[in-house]
Amino acid sequence: MRHFISYIKYCFTSGHQHGFGIHSPYLFHLVTRIIEEDLPYYKYSLIEKVRKLMSQVDERIGVFNDDGTKRLRKIKTVVGDYAISPKYGQLLFRLVNYYKPSVILEYGTTCGISTMYMAAPNSKTSVYSLSKQPELADLSQSMCERIAMHNIKRSKATDLMAEAQRLVQEMPEDDFLYINSATPAEVSTLVNLRMARNGKRFFIVVPNPYTTDEMWNVWQALKADERVKLSINIFNLGILIANENLQKEDFILRF
Repeated sequence: MRHFISYIKYCFTSGHQHGFGIHSPYLFHLVTRIIEEDLPYYKYSLIEKVRKLMSQVDERIGVFNDDGTKRLRKIKTVVGDYAISPKYGQLLFRLVNYYKPSVILEYGTTCGISTMYMAAPNSKTSVYSLSKQPELADLSQSMCERIAMHNIKRSKATDLMAEAQRLVQEMPEDDFLYINSATPAEVSTLVNLRMARNGKRFFIVVPNPYTTDEMWNVWQALKADERVKLSINIFNLGILIANENLQKEDFILRF
């Protein structure tokens, strides 16, 4: 019910499709040529074949719930529940293809579909994947090997948050941070840590701002931060950008 009400609210407050009402050349290009682009990159079909294969597997794996308990679930069910949709996975592909980072960090990897979409634009880009689901991560790694995506580096650290904080502090300036499955507190910690390292240039994607009241408050605080020059709410994802050539703006974009 919350998801439905949030989406209705989003629909009533969002706009700017096809760049309507946008005056910034940077944002107009980002919206019309990147976010809304509909070219069928051949890597899309390759990754969707992996999704289809995983969605047909009846084998059960252990999946951790939010409360720390673990239960066995069919792989095809897990993929249906956790994997990023083609629409948003392909958006991640285009954002990475546009920004051209040398290093990507994904915190909270689930089925690995999102990881594949970010690794696909450039085989020389190192993609660090930190997952809270070890058995899902094993499955994802085997799928990546099947399609020869060797630039994905899976972390096996026991303390994922500590490892994420270390990577955020050590990555080069042209990095790309994608927070997939995380608590609002984790989102706030990682984004603020990244902004503290260099507040003049970053490209950060966070999970659905509407998930909980706490996540909504985190999103409001992050987009209000003076270091964030451009914030874009597209419902299932939030985008935070810093660029010295931008004036501070906030958009709710219909996607």
